[in-house]
Amino acid sequence: MTEAAGHGGGEGHSTSRIVKVGVIATIVASVAGLITTGVATFYSARVADDQLKQSRQAAEEKKQAQAARVSYWVDIEPGGMSRLHLMNRSPDPISNVAMTFVVPLERTVDNRWDIEQASFSVRLPSVPPCSDMVFTTDNMKYYGNTGPRDPWATPFDKLPPRATGWRDFRKSHPPIYVFVADFDDRDGVRWRRAKGLLSRDPEKSVPQLGMPGFVSTVSPQPLKSCGEQSKPAD
Repeated sequence: MTEAAGHGGGEGHSTSRIVKVGVIATIVASVAGLITTGVATFYSARVADDQLKQSRQAAEEKKQAQAARVSYWVDIEPGGMSRLHLMNRSPDPISNVAMTFVVPLERTVDNRWDIEQASFSVRLPSVPPCSDMVFTTDNMKYYGNTGPRDPWATPFDKLPPRATGWRDFRKSHPPIYVFVADFDDRDGVRWRRAKGLLSRDPEKSVPQLGMPGFVSTVSPQPLKSCGEQSKPAD
């Protein structure tokens, strides 16, 4: 009877150990499952966040697709004359263009050399698609002194004669410095190109100080190549 009792007790301990091992294995498996689920959830959230960022970036790029193709720059002809380019490389027109730039002047005041500037604040109703508008100092005149001026002016069909107080740049080749070019895209969104950067919904432009200058009308020049046909933004 004693041996039987002892033998029965051993089996009980073995069964207890097996149960404990099973419980531990179940706990470990559950913890591993939770960890796996947590890792999967984390990476799923990361992927979803990345997809959201990419979607927002794509939407933003779509909004500025046309504006990104509008730019300006200044180059110099072989003879030394500066040329201001306002280029629309998109297949859609831009409108309500407001561009400000200055041309520095050297002049004698009381037998002293002085640096002054002619200030140009030009508004263009529109710039055609796939075109380049080129302004040179031959297209510009400025008034001989500072004073009240219209904040903006559309280009003249014909510049006023020099005898009326308007001056030209003669044979000098001063540089041209552009400050900003504001414009509306095909959807009516206002953009600003300044110092190589593009921004949306800018504050209202303010004409630069200096002697007021005006430009004559120039014809847009067609570009040899242009961007792909754009689609209206959703």
